[in-house]
Amino acid sequence: IIGNQDESTLMVPAILYPVTPNCRLYTEEQFGPIIPIAPYDSLAEVITYAKDGKYGQQVSIFTSTSNHSHHSEESDKIVADLIDRFSTVFGKININSQCGRSPDTAPFSGRRSSAMGVMSVSHALSEFSIPTLVSYKE
Repeated sequence: IIGNQDESTLMVPAILYPVTPNCRLYTEEQFGPIIPIAPYDSLAEVITYAKDGKYGQQVSIFTSTSNHSHHSEESDKIVADLIDRFSTVFGKININSQCGRSPDTAPFSGRRSSAMGVMSVSHALSEFSIPTLVSYKE
């Protein structure tokens, strides 16, 4: 475990490794400055973990495709396949960036037991409003 050791108000995330199926953190949604790292042996294991879980707010996929010297058509296909499989599981898919809040103009959505529905400032206004149609004839 690596985490904040001083007395400042800045909270440095605690990095937990390895997080395994025996750990509560492996299956429970957590909030706070924690970076759980779960080792895996295959992408099939990652996909099964995602689909079998209860939560689906965000996922981050980190690749080497941003480094053009290692860029390949095969890695593009793997990322595209993960995006396709995760699009029904997670409300937001981050590529080469950590999970985080989007601008208010982007919808904020979740799947399954995580932040169900879609929200942004404009979506929230619509959600809490009652639409009315007014028709007239001259």
